[in-house]
Amino acid sequence: MKINLHELNSLPQRRLRFGFNENLTVDGAVKPVVGELLVSSSVGGIRLRGTVNTLLKLSCHVCLRPYFQALTVDIDEQFAYLDPREEENAPREKELQKDDFFEPLPADGCLDIDDVVYQAVTLAAPVFCRCGDECPGCPDASNPDSVRDSGDDSPAPAEPGEIDPRWKNLKTLLHKQESGENS
Repeated sequence: MKINLHELNSLPQRRLRFGFNENLTVDGAVKPVVGELLVSSSVGGIRLRGTVNTLLKLSCHVCLRPYFQALTVDIDEQFAYLDPREEENAPREKELQKDDFFEPLPADGCLDIDDVVYQAVTLAAPVFCRCGDECPGCPDASNPDSVRDSGDDSPAPAEPGEIDPRWKNLKTLLHKQESGENS
């Protein structure tokens, strides 16, 4: 969804309220991103505000089981009109202030709302996923059922004293290190 800035400035109050309902390619999103947004124009630039919601399907990083999580994101983005002459005369290094965080408006005069919402939802998605307080914890290697329930297709766990054949070669490295330390 794109907003033409020239049309926005020609509206009586120079603002546009609209419903947002798009299927964005956000990792784990199982439902469209929906919400209510307001775009307003002023002398300094454009401001996009609103709230969007979606449902994510995530995998718990502890027990490895999938779960669903609702995600609500508040959006408040500012886009400024930039004068190319100001950019040339600006100092190369300066301390950033609160008002320095804005994005320049696109040169073509169209603001891509989908991209702004995509970035906001992606940044708000959890980095560490945990299914909740009732998380059963890490799969127990001594209990084959807990490993199988995780949906993992790895081979069955080895007996406690038995070394997994995929890791056997590492044992030779350990012996080489020990012999190198003793000499």
